[in-house]
Amino acid sequence: MKIERITLLSALIFVAVACVPAESRGQADPAWLKSWNEAQETRPKAMTSSGRIAGEGEPGQPFILHGRVLNPDGTPADGVVVHAYHRDHAGFDFGPDDKALTTWRLQGWVRTGEDGRFRFRTIRPAPDHLGREGAHVHLTLDSPVHGRQWAPTVFLADDPMVPPEQRRRSAGAGRFGWVLDVETRQGVQHVSVNVRLKEEADF
Repeated sequence: MKIERITLLSALIFVAVACVPAESRGQADPAWLKSWNEAQETRPKAMTSSGRIAGEGEPGQPFILHGRVLNPDGTPADGVVVHAYHRDHAGFDFGPDDKALTTWRLQGWVRTGEDGRFRFRTIRPAPDHLGREGAHVHLTLDSPVHGRQWAPTVFLADDPMVPPEQRRRSAGAGRFGWVLDVETRQGVQHVSVNVRLKEEADF
């Protein structure tokens, strides 16, 4: 059935991508790469450093992801395309209905400015509807110098589903950690992430 096919695809992507350490190298999982390539077909030609993932009418807690991309030498990375996607307020990647989506329903793109900064307005993602992991946001980077790369998956520090080992590893990464504190201002939740590019592309 269509719903089962969507759930299976979601599970394959979770196993192949979400559980792979950010520092991993190697060929991308074919199921994930199929979704990623399909996503690129709707990538906007014109991008700024600020964009949206979830539309204004999407149900959920208003949420802003602030980010900064740095080159391997620590200087700001200008002109890097950041692709982000996450689950909806109910914990689905593709939606619970019978639409045969094969790419992520909530996704967006921005291009970093001269200071390396970017921002996504969206809603707070929910933990996986199957109870496999906590809420998170996936990021991929397309650098004109260092190629296409996976960035660490952003998790939320106030989510009890984030395991202690994940928190420990994130803390060990210092300013480049990926389990992030959540700050609420005027009813909107904010998190900030720093990402350092690797010298070589991942895929």
